[in-house]
Amino acid sequence: MKDLISLCAVLILLMTFPIQYALNTKNHYSISLMQKHVNNAKELSRLEGYFTDKIVDDLKSSIASDFGIEKSDVMVHATSLTERKHRGELIHYEVSVPINRVIAANVFWGISNEDNKNQYTIDSYAISEWIIP
Repeated sequence: MKDLISLCAVLILLMTFPIQYALNTKNHYSISLMQKHVNNAKELSRLEGYFTDKIVDDLKSSIASDFGIEKSDVMVHATSLTERKHRGELIHYEVSVPINRVIAANVFWGISNEDNKNQYTIDSYAISEWIIP
């Protein structure tokens, strides 16, 4: 009987690892989708010389739908119309998204839900292709 009790305890402990692997796979897939959306927005902004309101709004909408969060949770800081860049100048952009679950069995390991969050940020530059009309 004591072997059965020990086996149950070990199985519960070992089940956290496949669950964590599945969560890592889900988070990695979400991050790769975010990178795709940010890259698309970057390429559109290169043509305009800055991140237009439409580009930023479409970026927030697509990321929010993929992550299952609100649009207000997606933070975008980028070159705006007042800082429009000419051909060859750098357009700066920074996109941040909260990742709400990093550890799958956080309560089992004694990690609170508030501590089980992270912020994924893409901070980079693109070269403007906007030519002065």
